[in-house]
Amino acid sequence: MKRSRIIHLIVYTLILCTIIYIYIRANLLFRVAMNIPQLHNGDAKFFNNSIITSLNGSLTIYDINGSMVASYPDVMTNWIDGLADEGIIVYGNGNKQIGIVQLDDDFKLLSNEIIMETDNLQIDPTIIKVQDTYYITVTEIEGTVNNADINSENGIYTVHLYQSTDLSNWQYVTDVVTANNNIEDIDVRFWNDRFVVLYEKENVDKGDSAIYVTISTDDTGKQFGEEKELISANCYHEPASIEQTTAGYRLYYSCDKDNRGTSYQGASAYYADFDENWNLKDKDKRLYTQFSDGILLYDVQYTQKGIRLLYARNYLTDCDMIVEERGFYDSRVMGIRNSNGLD
Repeated sequence: MKRSRIIHLIVYTLILCTIIYIYIRANLLFRVAMNIPQLHNGDAKFFNNSIITSLNGSLTIYDINGSMVASYPDVMTNWIDGLADEGIIVYGNGNKQIGIVQLDDDFKLLSNEIIMETDNLQIDPTIIKVQDTYYITVTEIEGTVNNADINSENGIYTVHLYQSTDLSNWQYVTDVVTANNNIEDIDVRFWNDRFVVLYEKENVDKGDSAIYVTISTDDTGKQFGEEKELISANCYHEPASIEQTTAGYRLYYSCDKDNRGTSYQGASAYYADFDENWNLKDKDKRLYTQFSDGILLYDVQYTQKGIRLLYARNYLTDCDMIVEERGFYDSRVMGIRNSNGLD
């Protein structure tokens, strides 16, 4: 009798361990959904069930399985962002141009319009839509671009905000932030009738950097409050996305905290949680990706089934483009996950 009970206990324990293992595999550990080795692409973003990126200096689109679905050799891009539901992409390039591309549902190019040409380089454009008005940010650099020498003077970086109702005629709104630092990796949201602008601020290129947020004082975006430091510059940080949760906000980023000084090559993926007033609750929460380091996190996407990460691995050498995904396990994000029908 005792032996039978022991056998039953062992069986039940094995079953329980198996269930726990399956749950962890499905809901905590990421799995590689796409891997394009040595693509050597530049900036990249999710675009519904596709990915927009800069490949050999031109706009290129891949599906979520890693197959190229469209390429536009005449659309010269280095930095990109998009409104996938409307087929709109904003881009900047080394020719000091900012452009707007419009695509149909089959990725046919409908238009490609240069909306700005400036004397200074403008990087990291972003685009959002608020009711019937489009807003873009561009980051202008006066002086040294991506200064990498701690003994040299940084350029002056200014994030400009513009608005338009037709994507062609753009009106200046305000300067969001100006600093004698490298300001990069902008992410813009419109929440609670306020513009929320997230950015990285570094003293030297690929050196220790902090992540900041600044919020408009009203729904016009004409004035912004004081910037707030979210993550201090105790190592290299690369912000990818800021998302709302049921308890506040979640920031996704890559950083080299475990391999300090290695920048992209030694970075891993993390998140930090903040309350509704942007007070830090928890940081450096590891995202358990299949590749543990060498991560330059580009973008994060919530789907009906879970969460996707888009990143470059070993950007300075191999530069593989990778998508990893997993199911949701955290009730704070389950309540606000994407409802647009993505797979």
